[in-house]
Amino acid sequence: MRAVLYLRLSATADDSTSIARQEADLRDLAEREGWEVVRVLADDGISGRKVRANVAEAFRMLTDGEAEALAVWKLDRLTRQGLGAVGELVTTLDRVPGALFVALRDGLRSDQPAWRIIAAVLSEVARTEAENTSTRAKSAIAYRKTVTHRFTGGGTIPFGYRSEPAPDGPGRVLVVNEDEAAVVRDVAERLIAERETLASIAADLTARGIPTSKSAARRAAYRGLPADDLDRGRWTVATIRTLWTAWTIIGRVPLGDDVVRDSDGLPITVWPPLVDLATLERIRARFGDRDPARRPARRAARLLSGLAYCAHCGRKLHVTTSSGKAIYSCSASRNGHECPSPKIDAALLEEYVADRALAADGDKPERVLVEERTPSDTDGALEEIEEAIRTTAGALAQDDADLETLLPRLAMFKERRASLRMEQVPVERRLHYTGRTVRQAWDADESVAGRRAKLDEAITRVTVARLPVGASRRGLAEGRVGIVYKTNADDEARRADMSPSDAYDPIG
Repeated sequence: MRAVLYLRLSATADDSTSIARQEADLRDLAEREGWEVVRVLADDGISGRKVRANVAEAFRMLTDGEAEALAVWKLDRLTRQGLGAVGELVTTLDRVPGALFVALRDGLRSDQPAWRIIAAVLSEVARTEAENTSTRAKSAIAYRKTVTHRFTGGGTIPFGYRSEPAPDGPGRVLVVNEDEAAVVRDVAERLIAERETLASIAADLTARGIPTSKSAARRAAYRGLPADDLDRGRWTVATIRTLWTAWTIIGRVPLGDDVVRDSDGLPITVWPPLVDLATLERIRARFGDRDPARRPARRAARLLSGLAYCAHCGRKLHVTTSSGKAIYSCSASRNGHECPSPKIDAALLEEYVADRALAADGDKPERVLVEERTPSDTDGALEEIEEAIRTTAGALAQDDADLETLLPRLAMFKERRASLRMEQVPVERRLHYTGRTVRQAWDADESVAGRRAKLDEAITRVTVARLPVGASRRGLAEGRVGIVYKTNADDEARRADMSPSDAYDPIG
């Protein structure tokens, strides 16, 4: 008989269940049985509770007639998934009359009477043992996280940190990796500024050779090995979102769906934070990851939403579709009001307004209004309380909420928030020149939100009149579209189509 041998080990070790020992014992079995070993399939470092491609390959070889026997060291080497996995084995053997399965150390052979019952019992025992092991491991990890505040490992060291032996006892802790921390802070500022696309930030990190969290170069560097010729990985939008919205960058330790908290329910800062909570919240807001109650207002779906008005009745134009095209339309006549209710192609109007606005302001220096507050302990404490309030409110909504504990806690947090707000330093606003022209800023940001913000700085409103009789529906008829600009009171360049009543200082 031709035989395929399957070997598996959850973690490499030099004991009796090592991969090498399993193969040696199974080759001895093949020699005693007179089998020809045609293939050896091995999974080293893979849990028995996971579906594995090599097991499927072994079953395929039996089904396709490439082997007549499948041998494993023990049944739990093949799987710890319980009856379901045994069912797949039985189905495979039933398809191929004469095929043989052997679990060496269990003394189990598929040519024995009642072997299916024995296999089912052994498989369920293995599954139960795996679940118990998993439960013990999770409990130990939770204890190390919550009580001893140790880095539990078992995965990638968070970007921005390195792992070192704990100075106050056994285990390991995370300390700041200054080179990576500088990258974290730089990207955080760029994300908040929203002047670059996520793809351009990812491309920049890759071009600079910054190793990704799981790259071979980073792993080698942490082991003290040469890393110059190793792969540094490729940064992606998804990677940036995952890393820069994680609790880890503010020093908190994830625990299930929450973070490690103290006895009062407040999050504990276990590791040195790379940025503050306010920065993390602003980054999450860009990705839309705030709690629903805290999400910013919905952004305009089109470039001129909220800026385009009907020239006849003064109502806002709404975006709809006509013959499959997006249009701006006045709905007054549909709602029983006297109005010609003009309609206009959305893309055509947006292109026209953008061209006119850039012709007027494109060469001017870009400036943005910056809000600044002198950093204080109050700011950080207030952010902590706000986050604690949101988390507690979310816990109250659960069916099994502990109301006796959560309600007093929420009241205490709200009282503390009111006190902190009274101590908060006022915000100062100032103009900041970015060093770019308005046109350069426009070209650099292709998002609707970014370009809409630029138009908001320059335009009060856009008016659209009905199409004159006999005018072509393609292009824009003369005088149909009007643009009312904003301008500083001391601006010497007056525009011909600006109403004097609309001139004002947007800063003052």
